[in-house]
Amino acid sequence: MSRTRRVPLRRPLRWSLAAALTGAAALTAFPALAPAAAANEGNPTVLSWGAGRTGQLGNGTRSDSLSPTSVTSLFRGDVDQMSAGGTSSADSFVLARTDKTVKSWGHNSSGQLGNGGNDNQTVPTTVPRLANVKDIAAGGRHALALDTSGQVYSWGDNAYGQLGNNRTGDSRTVPDRVQGMPKVKQISAGCDFSLALLENGRVYAWGRGIHGQLGTGNRASSSVPRQVLGLENIVSVDAGCHHALALTADDTVKSWGYNLYGQLGNSSTKSSTVPVDVDWLEGVSDIEAGAHHNYAMTSDSHVWGWGNNQYGQLLEGDESFTDNVSRTNRTAPVEIPRLEGVQHLAAGARHGVAVTADEVFAWGHNGEGQLGNGTTVSRFESVKILNEGSKVKDVAVSLGGNTTYAY
Repeated sequence: MSRTRRVPLRRPLRWSLAAALTGAAALTAFPALAPAAAANEGNPTVLSWGAGRTGQLGNGTRSDSLSPTSVTSLFRGDVDQMSAGGTSSADSFVLARTDKTVKSWGHNSSGQLGNGGNDNQTVPTTVPRLANVKDIAAGGRHALALDTSGQVYSWGDNAYGQLGNNRTGDSRTVPDRVQGMPKVKQISAGCDFSLALLENGRVYAWGRGIHGQLGTGNRASSSVPRQVLGLENIVSVDAGCHHALALTADDTVKSWGYNLYGQLGNSSTKSSTVPVDVDWLEGVSDIEAGAHHNYAMTSDSHVWGWGNNQYGQLLEGDESFTDNVSRTNRTAPVEIPRLEGVQHLAAGARHGVAVTADEVFAWGHNGEGQLGNGTTVSRFESVKILNEGSKVKDVAVSLGGNTTYAY
């Protein structure tokens, strides 16, 4: 699924970018607004910035961009959903869903663009064999699509059975139907596994299981869908790189899989092969899994985060921030006051991005310009990318790479 959700704005945004930075943090106080941002106001195209080496920016080049650039011939008003995949910037790719088609671009060595070939694409191309699609999900090197009849389609890398076709090791370059499940409501894809939320509220998983990311009680991989243990009445799922989140009908969060950075949120760093409770959280309305960190939004518009925090992904500012300073990962959710009231969030490999009613902000790692502020300096303070008038309705980021999208 897309790495963003729909949550209505319930409270005014109270955090300010004008807060002064002190100590060594002041060394990162570059101008918050990228020079190109003003030029993009009123630009109707989908915007992208950050790593571009595989063509994932969609602008016809293979160069990085430190500020927003236009995706060729793809307009924000036509795009209903975007999902960006890849295990790193070296294999990142993107899916975009419109009312009639699914477009793809970027890395394609495993056929993850679904267009029948293996050549990288620097501009959007149409994925064939798909109709009436209502959800898309870009994984590490594979992809999923869900149609309105509840059927799931998969394509791309199948090294661990993540295509769900009872085979392993043979990639597919065009979509094919996944068998063995009742009607599906929503999909998500991790770096090497796949998730499907059924209409009956249960969850199925398939692909690699070495970290417990299939939630089946063991570490075995599976090339066919298997039911995740102990999950019922689930309303939403989201896959990180090697872990997963599920939002329950009683507004709490479950997690399972890899936990080195505390991304399961249960006050430990021990991985789990079955779902566990994320600590503290209640009243959750939306979940957002990044590669190794997560965000959760509550019904009163508060935002919580946990997991990897090396580059300030959780927006905990301090006076000793540099790329070389060891920062504290969070094994249980912590509140992020500066994100209160945001409408949409996206979590990537080591950075985050948010949308308010009329502005886009980013923070965290910035080695390839994924913050879009004209620099490659990481920021624990959020930086403004697009101003009022940009009319961005949502954002997406590469699962394991360093590219950001606004649409």
